Amino acid sequence: MEKRKTKELSEDLRSKIVRKHGQSQGYKSISKDLNVPVSTVRSVINKFKAHGTVANLPRCGRKRKINERFQRKIVRMVEKEPRLTSKQLQAVLQSEGTTVSTRTIRRRLNEKGLYGRIPRKTPLLTQRHKKARLEFAKTYLRKPNTFWKNVLWSDETKVELFGKRHQHRVYRKKNRPSKKRTRSPQSNMAEVP
Repeated sequence: MEKRKTKELSEDLRSKIVRKHGQSQGYKSISKDLNVPVSTVRSVINKFKAHGTVANLPRCGRKRKINERFQRKIVRMVEKEPRLTSKQLQAVLQSEGTTVSTRTIRRRLNEKGLYGRIPRKTPLLTQRHKKARLEFAKTYLRKPNTFWKNVLWSDETKVELFGKRHQHRVYRKKNRPSKKRTRSPQSNMAEVP
């Protein structure tokens, strides 16, 4: 007899067992015909005699407030926007009629391998940045004024030193590094021909 992959029999197979028992077939012959252990055949028939059904009965324990559908939705939202807080996710679920605590939301995210991390506070300029800027300045130090008249200046950077943006948690998969952004010192300046 080969091992079954699932722990639970399908409802169709259970009803076949009961049907064969109703045709006055024995436990061993049902077991042989359907490739099911004799003890399983016995327990299915006893359950049918006791409850009159082969369907799954309600089990003990409270049902989860966040079902699989909501859990997938939360994970999608966090993967799309990693800076979402559990309070913001709570508000989204509240608007859809599900009241849950922020702790429950964090637990469901942890189950899927998403953990809250606070971004590290790093200084605006590192030694490497300072060195690159100094080299850049030395390169263009002796350029004439005519050269600088043809340069289009575009400084679109928004400098925010340890503002409120850095206080939010970021959800990342465990042991997944953040995406590194590389930027050359010349990217703020474009030369016009």
